[in-house]
Amino acid sequence: MDTILFGGLFGILTVWITAFIVTFRKHLTCMVGMMAAMVLGMTVGLALGTLLTLWLPGQFFQSTLISILIGGAIGIMAGAPISLMAVMDGLLSGIMGGMMGTMLMVMMPAPYAGVMVKIMSVLCCGIVFLLFLMLHGEIKTDVLRQKSFLLSKPISMFLAIALVLSFTLLSQNDHISRHQMVSPNPIPEHSRHIHNLSTNQIDAGDKVDNELVIRAMEFSFTPSSIRVIVGQKIKLTLDNTGQIEHDCEIAGTNIHIHAAPGKKSSMIVSIDKAGYYQVICTLPGHKEAGMTASIHVVNA
Repeated sequence: MDTILFGGLFGILTVWITAFIVTFRKHLTCMVGMMAAMVLGMTVGLALGTLLTLWLPGQFFQSTLISILIGGAIGIMAGAPISLMAVMDGLLSGIMGGMMGTMLMVMMPAPYAGVMVKIMSVLCCGIVFLLFLMLHGEIKTDVLRQKSFLLSKPISMFLAIALVLSFTLLSQNDHISRHQMVSPNPIPEHSRHIHNLSTNQIDAGDKVDNELVIRAMEFSFTPSSIRVIVGQKIKLTLDNTGQIEHDCEIAGTNIHIHAAPGKKSSMIVSIDKAGYYQVICTLPGHKEAGMTASIHVVNA
């Protein structure tokens, strides 16, 4: 949801800045137009590169190509009303920004991917707003007053950015308060009994109390809600029916299973503390795409 809001915000800001450049193109010098095209192309390309990596997890080639094309196209749109030099500047800057955004997210550890998207979104929104202020400084006040409030008053863009960022922050806090799944008591290391075994290594003599199969595909776990009993010895199997690799990690424990596409992996596990545990896929962008489930561990 957050990435959709950020993507929509960048789309609005792009149209906003481009409309300003088109409206006041006769009052902007070639140098100012080149700077505006460069800043807008690179900033939006950078932002889209980070967002697309989460929207298309595991598809880095597609993410890079799309962000390059969109960033370059926006640079061309911003520079076209000014000059051919501004078009070239915007095109190359958009291409560079798209590549940099995707590379940043590819190198980013999975637990920090969501945080980095928020940081980059705030940073890029701030840069676009500063560009809007810079363009305003190039236009005479009496000329600005002849146009609509959206183009003549920087406060309008500031309010739009603040509204979206505030809504995103508040909705995130509300989501955490209502859905955060944590164990009521910390689980000490010595109370976890976990034996990592591949499917063909499980001995028939190992008796288990229950068997649990979690199916993984793009981008969900089935079942999404699981109930087990405290201390029960469970054979946990991750069945990857998807087209890309997935893993399964139970937050708050060291239970972690990885499975290649079309493969299965198993572990024999036992959780000794009652509570709610979150199941996540730790590969970059998968959790953010909704690949989560919950386990409710109850007393017998």
